[in-house]
Order: sequence, then structure tokens, then C-alpha cells
Amino acid sequence: MFSSNFRRPVYLIFSTLFFGLTSLVAIFAEESATPIELEKIVVTPGRFTIYEGASARISLSKQEIERFPLIDNDVMRAGHVFPGVISSDYSARFSVRGGEKNDISVRLDGMELYNPYHLQDFGGAVSLIGLELIQDTQLLMGGFPAAYGEKMSGVFDIKTRSPNTEQLTANFGIDLINATATLEGPLTEKGGWLLSARRGYIDLILALMEIDENYNPQYADVYGKFTYQVTPEDTLTFNGLYGWDKNRIRVDDVDNNLDSQYDNSTAWAKWRHTFGNSHWTDFFVFAGTSSQDRMTGKADLDNRDFRFFGSKAEFTSNVFDKHTFHGGIRWQWSTAQYRYDVQERQAGVNVYNPILADVDDSGNEFNAFVQDEWQLHSKFALNVGGRYVHQMYREEGIQRYEIGPRIALAIKPTDNLVLRSAWGIYHQPVSLMGIPVEDGIETVGRAEKAVHYIVGAEYTPADNFLVRVEGYYNTFDNLVGRLREFGRQNQVFAPPQSGDARGLDVFMTHAVSNRLTWTLGYAYGIAKEIAGGTEIFRQHDRRHSFAISSNYRFAPTWHLYLSWRFYTGEPRTPLESNKVLLDDGRFACDRQFGEVHSARMPAYHSLDFRITKRSSYRRWELSWYFQILNLYNHRNLDQYAFSEVRDEKTEVITDCVIEEEPLFPIVPTLGVTVNF
Repeated sequence: MFSSNFRRPVYLIFSTLFFGLTSLVAIFAEESATPIELEKIVVTPGRFTIYEGASARISLSKQEIERFPLIDNDVMRAGHVFPGVISSDYSARFSVRGGEKNDISVRLDGMELYNPYHLQDFGGAVSLIGLELIQDTQLLMGGFPAAYGEKMSGVFDIKTRSPNTEQLTANFGIDLINATATLEGPLTEKGGWLLSARRGYIDLILALMEIDENYNPQYADVYGKFTYQVTPEDTLTFNGLYGWDKNRIRVDDVDNNLDSQYDNSTAWAKWRHTFGNSHWTDFFVFAGTSSQDRMTGKADLDNRDFRFFGSKAEFTSNVFDKHTFHGGIRWQWSTAQYRYDVQERQAGVNVYNPILADVDDSGNEFNAFVQDEWQLHSKFALNVGGRYVHQMYREEGIQRYEIGPRIALAIKPTDNLVLRSAWGIYHQPVSLMGIPVEDGIETVGRAEKAVHYIVGAEYTPADNFLVRVEGYYNTFDNLVGRLREFGRQNQVFAPPQSGDARGLDVFMTHAVSNRLTWTLGYAYGIAKEIAGGTEIFRQHDRRHSFAISSNYRFAPTWHLYLSWRFYTGEPRTPLESNKVLLDDGRFACDRQFGEVHSARMPAYHSLDFRITKRSSYRRWELSWYFQILNLYNHRNLDQYAFSEVRDEKTEVITDCVIEEEPLFPIVPTLGVTVNF
């Protein structure tokens, strides 16, 4: 367990950074009152709407997202504010509606990314994509159409902005835990380029502090984009994303150390050809690599190496202003090597079981989809489609393909009311890059499966007021494993075989004036699973969650954002640790687990605020923010963990205790961005 004393260095990092940057506030001067128009970040719990033949859009502008009190201004954390999303202070990852965190597809400019997170040993605390790169984002939380595949709970679909093709510009920013530099400009009159690099400096701050623990987390990423208009009908786009992580914790502690390194790279090219204004094709070629080398404890190993390349083609056609036909095919070749040798604790008894996995495999996979969005009437729209998945490298004797039909409809009985419903079968293939070797599985079997049933309504009594209510029931089958959060997971139990989730999400937003807006979200949910023949609550079962926020512009370029969040605790397994006298007279700790998920964590609540200011000058622009998370310093808990109390001189165990591991304390921070 590597996080027992993580709270103190995190708090010291935030405090040091805050007091070091506060002196920069004095340099801010008068600003231009000209409003800056930014692109929309679109969030859709169910993606079907009568207006576009697809979904209801609960939209937040990128400008609004930049005012949220978020750790590191992380675009993935922006999704945490919506009902039905289950998240943690420590992680940018999230789950939706009772699913697991690895049930979410993260797409960037049409490409699904593999594990796009930094600080994997702390739950994936930072995503690889910076907010300054974003054009728009959609969060799809159920009932999404056939064009989105591979995952069974949700989609986080990100589109990056186009490079500046008129002049060379630069952007430099520093915030809570990293520094970013972005350059962009024209290449010719037909194209442009963008390059962004980011370096986390947690390790540099820790080196200046006197702390008891030996932490050395490092990470960096680079993103590049190039666009070129070959002809009026043909556009080429090249994208590349690379992330690197390294972490060393308690290297001198042979029982509780960690030495890890991660590399993750994806590159792809897209050729778009348009036929008039209503038809176009997208052809992709892509390749990537990923590696993970981890050593923990005395000899535990978890080493993984992946490589892949492939291509895909998609066709979109708008027919007679009533049909939008969308279809595509995708092929990918993958190779994977695993070397997994870890001593896992058996649930309920003080016994360690060796889990060994040695995998070296490669193979092809193929999938295709078709869907038709049909505006049958001015008050009625329909979306029908399906996906086909085929994996050649599955275990012998296992069916190698699945077919998943999907259907959704919307009815608009009045101008301000839309009723929606959706049903679909969603398959999540176990790829060579996702074999759950933690559960001793070394081969690929059938895809995991979910069935979504969704009913909802959206009411807009005025242009500035929206109410959305959505009920859901999801079933899960063929489950083969669960995500392990390295460094933050203190027990491993038998994986579930099946499960279900049901609940209700409510979202309201009201623009009271051009200066004041507020939002309110509430979610009720129950998520259960069958594990080892017993029904238990799922890890991300959260009965009630509530959030209210307000954004107030008290001057032309000054904004104040307030947010209060509350949710009931998630399931936990009781822990017990007792001293045992050994034959040699020393003490050892007898660690026992209680009934799985038979208890609950305490409720979570936090008040956050943020002030943002934008100052424009003749040739450059300065933006800054000051925020405080957990303003009244409530002690929220992340989990309970085993801990040993040792004598400072002899290192002999004197007591065995269960320790509370907290989430963030009060966290004041300041961030600055300069644009040239």
C-alpha cells in the first residue's frame, strides 16, 4: 500500500505552489472589455435529440469550463460535475451509472486512446490532453448510437481545435502541478501546425521539502497536429500524442517499495474527402505503442508491452435533409507481451496467493457499424443501427464475434418538451491490450456485454432555463475483471460475473442574467453484481449525489464560481488487523478482511470556489485564476488501509492498526497563462 502517507506531501505541494505564485498577482493591469468567444464543450447523458436527429445537448462553453475549480484545469475532471458521474479527488478517471472506470471510451479526434492518463500509480490523477487544446467535448452516458463502440458504459469524445493558420502564436502556462508550452502557426497558405508540451514538476517541489516519505513522481507529454488543405474537397490531418511517467516510492523499503515507468504513444493520419456539402468520407491510418514496467515489494513484477497498427474508413451522408446515414469499418493488428508475477492477498484469510501470467500473443480484429438517423416528422426522430465485432485471437472454442443492435427515438409533443428513449446492446471486447492478468487470465474470451434501457425528458420553459430528467436500467454480463488502481487499492477480490445498475439523473441550469447562471444536479443509483455466487454492491455504487454551482461575472472580465458537492459513501470491505506473537518473540500483524462490500465509506462533501481574470493587451494576453478546494477543510476519506506501527529505533512492530486515508484537505492554488 503506497498511499498511506500521501496526504501530507500533496498538501505541502499545493501550499508551497500557492504561496510561491501569489506574488504574481501584483503584475496584472487593466484589461480589454471585449468578450472572447470560445467553442462549446457539449455534454450529453443520452445522445439522442430531435434537433439534430441525435441527442439532447446539455452544453457548457469552454470558457465556463475554464472557470471551474478543477485540479490542473483537467478536461477529464470537467465531466465530474454532472449527475451520474462517479469520481474521486485523486483521479481524473471516472465511471458512469454503476460501471467500472475502464468502461469509458476516451476518443481524440476520432481515435480511441489507450489509457490516456498520467500518475497511474495514484489512480490516473492527470489526463494526457490539456484543456488549451480542446475545441469541444461530449460526454455520452448511455444509449449512445452505433457509431461509438468498444466500451459499454460511456464515451468521452474530444475534438481538438484547428491550428492558427494566420500567424505564429505562443501560449505558456503554469498551474497546480505542471507547466505547459504551446506553439502554433501557418505552414503554407493551405495548412497549419500545433505543438504542445507539458512537464509535471511534482518531483521538483518534493525535492525542496523535508518530508518523511520518499516520493519521486515524474511525467511529461507532447501533442502535435498538422493540417493541410490539399484541394477544396480533400483535407489531410496528422496527429501524434506521447506520454511518459516514472515513479519511485520508498525504494529503500523492500516490503513496500515501488519502481515504475510508463510510455504511451499514438499517431494517426486522417484524409477527409467531401462530396458537395452533404456527403464525406474519413480514412484513418494509425499506429501506437504502450509499455509498463512495475516492480513492487520484494519481487513482484508487472511488465507489459503493446504495439498496434491499423486503419479505418467512415462514410457520412445526409439524404434529403431527413436521413443521416453513417457507416464504417475498422481493422487492427495488435501484439502484446505480459509478464505478471504478484503475490495477491486472498479475501477473508491471511494468505498470499501467487498470480502468474506470461502472455505473448498477436492477432487481428475487425469491426463495423451502420446507423441511420431519420427525421420522420417535425415532432418525431428515430436512430437505428448496429455494430459487429470480430476478434481472431480469441481462445479456441469461443465464439469470435458479436452483433449489437441499437435503437433510440425522440418525440417533441410541444415546442419546449422532448421525450426520449433508447435501447441497445453494447459489447466491450477484451483486447490483447486489456487481458485481466490480475485475475490469472491469460487468454481472450467473449466480449463483456451491457444492455441499456433509457427513458428521459427535457423541458425548456424558456431559452435560458433547462430541466432534464433521465432514468436508466443497465445489465452487465460476461464480466471478466475490474480495473486495479495501483497505489490506491489495498485488496483484490474475485471479479464479478454479472451485474446491473438502475437510477435517475436530474440536471437543471438557469441563466438568470448575462452575469449570473446556476446549475443543479442530482443522481440516485443502485449498482449490484454477482461475484463468487453472491450478490454484492458494485464498487461504484453511489446511492445519492448532489451538486449545486453558480457562476457570477461581477466585472467585464472577472468571474466568481462557487460549487458545493455531496455524495453518500461507496461500498467498502471492513478490515481487521491484530498483533500476533511469533515464536522468536517478535510481533506480526494478522490482517483479515470482513464480508465484501458490507460497509460504507462516510459521506463526502466539499465547498469550492474560483476567481478568474483575463487581461488583454496590445500584443499579448494574460489570464490567471485563484481557487480554493474544500474551503471549509472537511476531512473526506478515500479508504481504510492496513498499517504497521514500528519503533523508530529498532523498526520492531509495536502495533497493528487500520488507518484512515483522507482525500484532499483545503487546497489553495493559483494558475497563470500568457498568450502571445
